[in-house]
Amino acid sequence: MESPATMTARRRSPRHHPALPALAAVLAAFAAPDFARAADAPYPDRVVKVIAAQEPGSATDKVARTAAAALEKHWGSPVIVENRPGAGGTIGADVVAKAPTDGYTLLLGGYSNMIVAPAMRDDIRYDVTRDFAAFGRVAVVPFVFAVHPSVQAATLPELVALARAKPGTLNVASIGGGVTAMGLAMFFAATGVQMTAIEYKGSVSGIADLIAGRIDFMFNEIASLQPQAAAGRVRLLAAATPKRIAVASDLPTTAEQGLPSVVVSAWYGLFAPAGIPPAVASRLEEAMAAIRRSPDLQDHMRALGYEVVDRDDAAAFARQIAADARDARRLLKTAANN
Repeated sequence: MESPATMTARRRSPRHHPALPALAAVLAAFAAPDFARAADAPYPDRVVKVIAAQEPGSATDKVARTAAAALEKHWGSPVIVENRPGAGGTIGADVVAKAPTDGYTLLLGGYSNMIVAPAMRDDIRYDVTRDFAAFGRVAVVPFVFAVHPSVQAATLPELVALARAKPGTLNVASIGGGVTAMGLAMFFAATGVQMTAIEYKGSVSGIADLIAGRIDFMFNEIASLQPQAAAGRVRLLAAATPKRIAVASDLPTTAEQGLPSVVVSAWYGLFAPAGIPPAVASRLEEAMAAIRRSPDLQDHMRALGYEVVDRDDAAAFARQIAADARDARRLLKTAANN
């Protein structure tokens, strides 16, 4: 005769029901197709948003809209641009770093907010290699030095002489901790001149004040300043590039004017938050390769004075980012010590 304890244990032990495996199989049969459909869902199947981290009308905005139009044409699916300016483009970059990892929020990132700002500023919370997936450069971006026409300088050496004669009297636009800040830091380190910095949220407002004569000096992209120079509203002094720019071939480089250390090789590229699904990443990389071959995008980039990057896959872009980050830290350290 069994003890009460044994009988209780048997009553409490679970019984194996012959229908459970069959029920599990039926549930799996219904669930598996749904899972497969989610994994194999086409991308994109809704609107893709590209964040432009500068003001409407800025060079960043123009490149973002050109890239978005090319992506929309390639995919046959809507791609919109949302401007999130401020803090030298770092606000927009931070928005994308924290966005859902589904590939529907992208960033038209630049050398300024992805490389220089993190190297210059301690308050940047994102890391370009940790928080983003990179898919390739859209274009290489020349930067130039410019003054208001009232400034009595037609070359960089003349500007340096004027600044030395009147320390601190010339005003210069300061636009966050990006390429403009690094280029100016290199210029001031190489020349030893002093100017008064005027802070701006973005390049559009800074250029407006340069045109109005409220500031004297600026360092910015050729795309933003060339049209104003052509209209006589500003005067270009030098290109901070290894060679002369095609759209301004008469403009001497900084090296030609005795400042070989003041050279910036900037770019724009497409980014997504880190951790996006491999299938989406593959589609984005394929799209980037396709739009770089687009005649419309190439024509727009060259009209802005940019160089189109014909071949630049995600792996090559990642290597470029790592090298640029090292170089930026080194250049800024050298400038700070001079």
